[in-house]
Amino acid sequence: MHTAELLDRLPPQNLDAERCVLGSILLLPTVLDELGAVVRPQDFYADANHKLFAHLQEMHDTGRRIDAALLKARLQDRGDWEAIGGAAYIAEVTTAVPTACHAVHYAAIVAKAARRRALIAVGTEILRDGYAATEEPEILVDRAESLLAAIPAGEPEGEPVDVSQAAYEALQRLDDARNRQHSAGLMLGLPDVDDEIGGLFPGELTILAARPGVGKTSFALQVAYYAAAAGRRVLFASLEMSRVELTTRMACAQGGVSSHRVRCGKITAAESTALANAMNAVAATAMTIYDRPGLTVAAIRRAARRQARRGLALIVVDYLQLLTPPDRRVQRHEQVGAITAALKSLARELDLPVLCLCQLNREAEKLDRPGLANLRESGSIEQDADVVMFLCRPEKGFTTGTDRGPTDNWDAELIVAKNRNGECGKFQLDWQADATSFNPHKSYGYAEFQEHR
Repeated sequence: MHTAELLDRLPPQNLDAERCVLGSILLLPTVLDELGAVVRPQDFYADANHKLFAHLQEMHDTGRRIDAALLKARLQDRGDWEAIGGAAYIAEVTTAVPTACHAVHYAAIVAKAARRRALIAVGTEILRDGYAATEEPEILVDRAESLLAAIPAGEPEGEPVDVSQAAYEALQRLDDARNRQHSAGLMLGLPDVDDEIGGLFPGELTILAARPGVGKTSFALQVAYYAAAAGRRVLFASLEMSRVELTTRMACAQGGVSSHRVRCGKITAAESTALANAMNAVAATAMTIYDRPGLTVAAIRRAARRQARRGLALIVVDYLQLLTPPDRRVQRHEQVGAITAALKSLARELDLPVLCLCQLNREAEKLDRPGLANLRESGSIEQDADVVMFLCRPEKGFTTGTDRGPTDNWDAELIVAKNRNGECGKFQLDWQADATSFNPHKSYGYAEFQEHR
């Protein structure tokens, strides 16, 4: 069949099912409690049915009684009585079904037809844009993905459940964790941190905050590589560094080769071999890099949905302040709030951890260790995040000592300042400058000191 013939056909619809839904509501208004998760007013093809369902839904949501007479009064008051066909159409709808017991089934038929119409509309728009040739293909692909992602996939909305069901699911999770002998979280690769906080958990938004130059991208890459090398699929969304820079940095960390020497082209033959081997190891991991400047959370969500079909386990975003807000017209703190809320929603929707990097304000530079008040631009970051971690690496590092033992030095600290579902803590780290990576700090304790003497 030719394209023109396809476009001339009547769009998918089922007017009988639409009338049956409306008739079921008039017979048993409480059925709207179940229909809300299945069908929306815009899913109805006939304009009269669209209007009737919207009015009935609003009457129910505002606690008003529903019957044919009250519906007529409302339609007349809103000027829609004649538009829907008057008394004759109300009578037709009222007698459409003998019982309301199949209302959800009819609603599902209406919703399925609506999704088919939406696909046709999107396909037509993509076809028109493709022929117009007024924009770059990359822009058109982005727009097409956005339009397709906006079409409901047909999954029912989450419904309230009895606490007994929630308890059963919680016990299953505990059993799974006990059988695995470790947390249900995704490990960071730092044993002390993993033992204390249990890793990064599905459905949670973790914020890793630091001042520029401290190494938050290196830390995030280290976590991402650790997960990916273990066979877990990772999506790394980078708004600051290119995929080549990120891949090179990971290979340098794994090969123990100075990234500065690589950048300057001053590596030896041995280092070149080590780097090539490390690059092959990086290439074999299950990691995807999305390195487009000006990314939005919506674009990351679309990419994550595609990766989720392949078993996505972690999303890393580098970094929050570079994400393009959904509305540039509002104040900056509202923009950041909208972004963090969307990232938390993404974690919940896909049921996987989201690790988002964030910059601290300048006041943090005056402090030995930053606090939650130093999160830059928005208190909603603290509000939306399940976990907030600070990475601090002073120029001279950290030092401590006692009369009984030697002075101990370490380069950096990872501070878990907020943990909605677990412990907070402070962890000492050593910075490997050549490999741009962090290692757990091994304290030089009193017993070791005495043995060394």
